Amino acid sequence: MPSSTKVRPAELKPTEAKSVEVKHEEVKASLAPEDDPCYSESQMEEAIDKAFDYLNTKFCQPAIWFDNFFVDDRIEEDARAGTIVRWYNDFSHYEKEGFKYRANLNARLNLPGVTKRLKLIFDTTGEDDPFGFIRSPDGNNETDIGLRYDWYAKDRVSFNIKANFKPKIEARWRYTYPISDNTVTRLTQKLYQEKKVTGESTEFDIEHAFNETFVARWSAVAQYENRDNGWEFGSSFKVYQYINNKQAMSYQASIYGVDEPYHFVKDASISLTYRQNYARDWLFFAITPEYNWSKEDEFSMRINQFILTFTVEVLFQNV
Repeated sequence: MPSSTKVRPAELKPTEAKSVEVKHEEVKASLAPEDDPCYSESQMEEAIDKAFDYLNTKFCQPAIWFDNFFVDDRIEEDARAGTIVRWYNDFSHYEKEGFKYRANLNARLNLPGVTKRLKLIFDTTGEDDPFGFIRSPDGNNETDIGLRYDWYAKDRVSFNIKANFKPKIEARWRYTYPISDNTVTRLTQKLYQEKKVTGESTEFDIEHAFNETFVARWSAVAQYENRDNGWEFGSSFKVYQYINNKQAMSYQASIYGVDEPYHFVKDASISLTYRQNYARDWLFFAITPEYNWSKEDEFSMRINQFILTFTVEVLFQNV
């Protein structure tokens, strides 16, 4: 995968020429393995575990570049242990609802003087929503302030616990398994308690790197809560396209539905996003044209409309 101004082995193309491979080895020699977000080392010495390490590290190289560039923390949170501060402003024009503006702040901070496993979380984006990558933010998300403890993250498995001031406590378990050099699967299970509501969500992802330019990801989510909304379901298919170190595109189709009190699709959309880093390493802009089909409930009229969103973002990582 292409290199950026800050060269890391996770960002090098796996099929580059011999001279680049030599530089890759020089970089690895100067970088502690535990600091490489793509490094994988099993505790077991069996051949199957060594094979997993190789595949996991190799596949990570293209996939993590896109997650890093598009800031997909839902996938990348296990790969990067450092601090991230993200402030972005969305300027959207809805064909039938007019202009909307939304400003959001998302931060994950290592606390000074304590273990790096413990992080302070500040979120106004609704990132905790398992369907956040499917349905568009509505601008009414509550501010989420809490702590997350990364209990375990090694090899195929990770586990963390998060608590906030709503109050809500959540346990999240994830298992990752590479099928081949180019294909990896990921299963995520969450169990949470928010006031009197008990809920669980199951997320499954499969992603495939076609080459150095294109990576595809299919995601499916199911969630159940012990209140009247019953089951919720969602699915998304996304293709990432690398242009250069400063530019990339993503193409997405998604659908979201419920089964209580009636079975119906609440939201469906197709969209593409052009994202570019410009002027400074921490400054980005994105343009997202989208066509959306939404329905508030079984009896309301479905709203079909074109949405155009322009985003300006400030992003600091590992500060």
